[in-house]
Amino acid sequence: MELIVGTYGQRMRLLELTQASFEVLSSTDFEAENTSALALSPDGRFLFAVSESGERSGVYSFEILPSRNPATPSAGRIVKRSEIRDVSPDPCHLLYLPGYFNQCGDPDNGALLTADYSGGSVSVYPVLRGRIQPPVQVVHFEGHGTVPLRQEAPHIHHLAQHGNLLLAVDLGTDCIHVLRLFDNVVRPLCDTRLRREPRLERLFDIPAPSGSGPRHLVFDPSGTHFYVLTELSNELLVYSCPDFATADDRPVLLQRLPAGDRSYPTQAGGDLQLSPDGRHLYASMRNGGDGLVICDILPDGSLRRCGFQPTGAHVRDFMFLPDKPVLLACCKNGRCVQFYRYHPEDGSLSLLQEIPFDGPYFGEPVFGQPLR
Repeated sequence: MELIVGTYGQRMRLLELTQASFEVLSSTDFEAENTSALALSPDGRFLFAVSESGERSGVYSFEILPSRNPATPSAGRIVKRSEIRDVSPDPCHLLYLPGYFNQCGDPDNGALLTADYSGGSVSVYPVLRGRIQPPVQVVHFEGHGTVPLRQEAPHIHHLAQHGNLLLAVDLGTDCIHVLRLFDNVVRPLCDTRLRREPRLERLFDIPAPSGSGPRHLVFDPSGTHFYVLTELSNELLVYSCPDFATADDRPVLLQRLPAGDRSYPTQAGGDLQLSPDGRHLYASMRNGGDGLVICDILPDGSLRRCGFQPTGAHVRDFMFLPDKPVLLACCKNGRCVQFYRYHPEDGSLSLLQEIPFDGPYFGEPVFGQPLR
């Protein structure tokens, strides 16, 4: 198994791991600054990354070349193909949409969408055969929230696709912006006379409770509910999700479940993920009492807290590995990545392996992306 780990630092790290115990067989590092979120193309050929670097922010694309010896990754395995700088500040999440800027059926021509935290925006970049082009659209939002310093302006933290819609989670204004992704009729770009110019179209906003600071969002497998983790109020919000058959269809807030521990006043929500079988929801807590809150998803879509798993310090992002009952946690302040076995009967987790990121050279691990 190969794993790319993005960091707050000057390097990304490529790890070759054993399949069962996740012991390190080899490790390679390559230059890439503050790669706090990663995305892989569906065919596994290209890796995309944000560079969350303030006014020096940017985006990268890399080509993943076949490994001559899978047990020994080399520095030449990951090759940078493009880098765009001077973008909307602090992109912290991204989505890759294959075929969005399709030309004659070439699946490599997609779009990269970024959630720009400090920019308070969503940016759209064409991707032509793995190379990112300058943005063709930057959707800026306006407003503020009720928490001084944290909500003085929009702060887009996460993007989620739901069919034809894009949901942009805005920590700064306590809402989720809903935008239209695609035209009703997708015309081919083979003929230059039929140039299609996809544009994100703002539709409406879904309100979150005042001062809550929504951060991450996930849909249940059926698409009838979605769940939001808030960073400022440390809550889990449950919304019903309509089929948007009419223009008046709007999600409805059904439940507010406290997720944090009041004995840690600086605690803040981090990431949010569903278990592979859709039976449990996990939310990371950071900055005191660090770990994963575990919830049962009940038949009506509501949540019931059922457990807590302590982790390394400051799990900014975590994920379930594809085709494995294993959770990967990136512990930023703990300077390690951890692997946990998922137990579907009750949602509990047990630690399998911990890989340290020793010394400043490796940076702080914040995002993991398995390679195919």
